[in-house]
Amino acid sequence: MCTREQYTVGWICAITTEYVAAKQILDTRNTYTFGKVGSHNVVISVLPIREHRISSAARVAEEMIHNFPNLRIGLMVVIGGGAPRPKHDIRLGEIVVSTPHNDHGGAFQYDFGKTMRHQIFQQTGFLDQPPTVLRAAVCELRAQYMSDGHAVDDVVSKILEKEPRLRRDFERPDPATDLL
Repeated sequence: MCTREQYTVGWICAITTEYVAAKQILDTRNTYTFGKVGSHNVVISVLPIREHRISSAARVAEEMIHNFPNLRIGLMVVIGGGAPRPKHDIRLGEIVVSTPHNDHGGAFQYDFGKTMRHQIFQQTGFLDQPPTVLRAAVCELRAQYMSDGHAVDDVVSKILEKEPRLRRDFERPDPATDLL
C-alpha cells in the first residue's frame, strides 16, 4: 500500500450508490478504499449518510486534504440531473462531464438559480472553472472519443461480470424504458 504522501487524487461521493460505483473503477482495491486509476494513486471517500450538503462535502474534503497532503486533484462525482434536448439526449448510466462555457465553470449547482413566472429558470450564480489540468484532460478525452469512440459500456460490462451482485443497481436499463 502507498503512503499517505503518495496519494494525489481525492474523490468524494455524495451517496453510497456513487461510492460503490467509484470503488469498482479502481485498478486496485482494498478495505481502505485506496487504489490506482492508471498511474494515479486515488483515495475515495463518501459523505455521511443523510448529509448531502455542501458543508458536509467541504468537511470531508478538508479532512482528506489534511490526511493526504499531496492531493493535487479533488473530484466531487455525483449522480446528476439533466434536461435532455433532441440533439443531446441523455440516458441513465451515461457519464456527463461539464465543460466551461463563456465565463461559467460548466457545472451547474441546483441552488444557484430560481424559478420565475411561467416556470422560466433564472441562473443566479456559477461555480468556478475546473483546474487547467482537468480541462486539458477533457480535451484529450473528447479527441479520443471523436477518433475511437468510448469503452464505457465495455468497462461497465466487465465490472458487472466480476461483481454480479451489482448488476441490479448498475446495469443499463432497456432503451425502450429509459426515457426522460
